[in-house]
Amino acid sequence: MSRRRLLMLLKPIDVYSDSQSDGPSRITNPQSQMLHHLENRLKVHNDAIIFCQNILCRKPVEWKSIVVNNLSQPIHDVDLVVTVGGDGTLLQASHFIDDSVPVLGVNSDPTQAEEVEKLSNEIDATRSTGYLCAVTVNNFEQVLDNILEGRTIPSKLTRISICVNSLVLSTYALNDVLIAHPCPAAVSQFSFKIKSDDQPCSPLVNSRSSGLRVSTAAGSTAAMLSAGGFPMPILSEDLQFMVREPMSPGETSSLMHGLIKSHQSMDATWFCKEGAIYTDGSHVFYSIQNGDTIEISSKAPILKVFLSQRLQTTVKKLEEAYLQKKEILCKY
Repeated sequence: MSRRRLLMLLKPIDVYSDSQSDGPSRITNPQSQMLHHLENRLKVHNDAIIFCQNILCRKPVEWKSIVVNNLSQPIHDVDLVVTVGGDGTLLQASHFIDDSVPVLGVNSDPTQAEEVEKLSNEIDATRSTGYLCAVTVNNFEQVLDNILEGRTIPSKLTRISICVNSLVLSTYALNDVLIAHPCPAAVSQFSFKIKSDDQPCSPLVNSRSSGLRVSTAAGSTAAMLSAGGFPMPILSEDLQFMVREPMSPGETSSLMHGLIKSHQSMDATWFCKEGAIYTDGSHVFYSIQNGDTIEISSKAPILKVFLSQRLQTTVKKLEEAYLQKKEILCKY
């Protein structure tokens, strides 16, 4: 087996602590359950990093590891990216990866059901969901061997392309895009319509609301689902959109939530003095202003991601329910 080139991207250790050291923080208040919980999370994450690195040392790979926050240039010249953290780490890494490099996500700190139940009356003991992470430390070596020996292939996940005033933004969204006023208490005013082959195929919708969210299939189980959307089969090429908290939608209420099919796009115009396009959370955003036009579509490079067997099984279960939803929502 020829040696492969691998890049390991790490969730920053200091997200759990004010300490900048590589080891667990020193807790000064031993009575605080939350602080003990955070210290344990830090230790579990740090142990997972060391565990994965030790396994890589035994494999026919050339590898290096860096903290994902230190990425500044697109990732090239590697055969595989391994992220160690959670979905946020994988999402952050995806902004630097094109459609040629596959990604394997390691959930370094998975939620423990018994811990959540035990501490439910004291703290929120939820850890990392790791929806897009295929492995934990328990099966990392087995799945890595399957990848290196070509016994498993990555899935192709749709991403969102965003154009502002006809200029394509450099970041593609793997989860979702939120267009909103930068102040959460302010009203967002905009209009939008769905297009197919550059021709309008929906009425123009004018909205005063809390903003507009558009998600991929991969992101449909995150904020979109929390807002009342529905989960989509993760390999779907469609996008789901929802106007957040529309004010007096009236006759257009049925147009506030729908699908942008793979051959369609959404054209929006922003009508507030200030605005922002948030990509996969709050860290990556682009400012917009009154009169700016925004085009949203799935015409972006795909991302190759190794998915868990559980998630691949869920795809089949979701397909039938999704087709029924699609028939109802696709009015155009």
